[in-house]
Amino acid sequence: MKFLIVDDSPAMQTIVRRSLDKAGYKDNEYQTAGDGLEALEIIRNWEPDLVITDWHMPNMSGLELLKEIQNQMLDLKVGLVTTETSPKRILEARQAGASFVLHKPFELKEFQKVVLPIVQGSIEGEELLTNSQRENDVGSKELQLPSVSSLRKILDGFTLKDIQIEVVEQQKPDYQHLPFVMALFSDNDQDTIKALCVLDIRAAVILGCAFDEDRPEEAKLAIKSKSLDKRLLDNNKRLLKMVSALFYDPVTEQDLDLKSVHMIPKPFDRLDKLGGSSSDNRLDLKVSVPEYGEGHIILMPVAD
Repeated sequence: MKFLIVDDSPAMQTIVRRSLDKAGYKDNEYQTAGDGLEALEIIRNWEPDLVITDWHMPNMSGLELLKEIQNQMLDLKVGLVTTETSPKRILEARQAGASFVLHKPFELKEFQKVVLPIVQGSIEGEELLTNSQRENDVGSKELQLPSVSSLRKILDGFTLKDIQIEVVEQQKPDYQHLPFVMALFSDNDQDTIKALCVLDIRAAVILGCAFDEDRPEEAKLAIKSKSLDKRLLDNNKRLLKMVSALFYDPVTEQDLDLKSVHMIPKPFDRLDKLGGSSSDNRLDLKVSVPEYGEGHIILMPVAD
């Protein structure tokens, strides 16, 4: 991922970059700019994914930069890290399209709280699931979910821990265990979302740590702090990519593809509706490692 850090203070540029590094984003690309005009030139030539900018700078402020990005309809996200505290000005920034406004000085947890949902795709995930539609033809056949035995084979073959997995009674997503990891699976011909998998933070940490045989205290700390860094999220993506081949759509006579994986920091209507529904064609699982704890996973078709 490509990050552009805009601040007239080299020290603050370093602080923001170190904060991204501590969140697990060490292998990405970075560029820096001292004001909005310099940032615009970099944006045109480099096309970053996320711009993190100060507000008060010479030549062009962070708010002016944000508005210019919107005027030019550039497809990238912008967040402000600033000493500005005026509610009126902050509202102006949000209305102009700021993804977040974070006050200086900031704690690492505060930084991660606003940045990680953006870089981990929570906004796109909510939009994809909310806008997804599935035709329910009377004669259509039911999507086949992965079997527990096939899931066990994947876990045994690719993780370093003895992971226990068992079917449990269907239950609504427990929002005490946010953020969730949500995987969307699509038809590989039509690119239509047909299934989803929701892992609560406990399950996501357990599976992510099991790939690298992390120490129990590391897993417990991640669960307690409700944080999933890039390494753990990438481990979940590796696993979910393998799980995608275990779905089978009798209509197309094909398995599914992993379309995308997103961190979900808060409930939204579509997820709440699907998670609260009951169906014979739904799989609720408890996943556990004795020294890590246990978590909850839901696998189900995307259908109203």
